[in-house]
Amino acid sequence: MDVTTLLTTLLTTLLSGGGIAGFMQYKQNKKAKELENDKTASEQWRALYEEQAKSAGSLREKLHEARENLAKEKRQTLMCRFYVCEKLDCTSREPPHAEIMKEFKQYSEK
Repeated sequence: MDVTTLLTTLLTTLLSGGGIAGFMQYKQNKKAKELENDKTASEQWRALYEEQAKSAGSLREKLHEARENLAKEKRQTLMCRFYVCEKLDCTSREPPHAEIMKEFKQYSEK
């Protein structure tokens, strides 16, 4: 066999057997797999973000409820302190600010 026969055989094998086409197909497959991996990663991140957004929303609602409960408790504590009688030794214990509280209740009910 001479050199030209070898070269023609090699070129024929590469071109007809899909040598160059196979190499090009390999590059395209590699790029397609990379794009598929990117798409999967993007979908996973999106799902994670949506899950975190839902949990953050529920935590905000719980925080809002807790703050409202705390404000209500503070108002009740303030009202109880307001009604405390300062006369400890008498039998006619009256809250010191009963008249003011009546007015306050009238305004708060409106």
